[in-house]
Amino acid sequence: MRQPEDRLLAEALGSINPGGKFASRFLRNDVGEFDRELPLDFDTALERVRTLLFGMSHGAHPVVLEATTDRVTLRVLTGGGALAMNPVVITVDVTRGSGWATPIHVRAVAKEGLIKQRAGRKTAERVVALLDGTEPGG
Repeated sequence: MRQPEDRLLAEALGSINPGGKFASRFLRNDVGEFDRELPLDFDTALERVRTLLFGMSHGAHPVVLEATTDRVTLRVLTGGGALAMNPVVITVDVTRGSGWATPIHVRAVAKEGLIKQRAGRKTAERVVALLDGTEPGG
């Protein structure tokens, strides 16, 4: 069963600051979403995504939200923004393509306070850049 991103972010903010869970209800979401095709077969692309998410979450294994023979959805909670203190939920859908091309959909969501960090968008951009094999912002 999928756990809503807002609930995960509220819990994470609450673990940082006791009032964070309550305050999260009043904060807007910053969302970054990108679609890409990796030039890899499905199994290799899935392993690449799984390894990347494992590293971004500092050793926490990605949660499998959906797993069929043609599609796997993985999710992790990590940090983004200034000093990586803003919780970000990253969800990646890996879909079986034809041959040596595997479509992926990257979605990253973070709560946005008074200081606009764009942690969701920047995290999604970073995931896509790392999957493409390029350095973000370069």
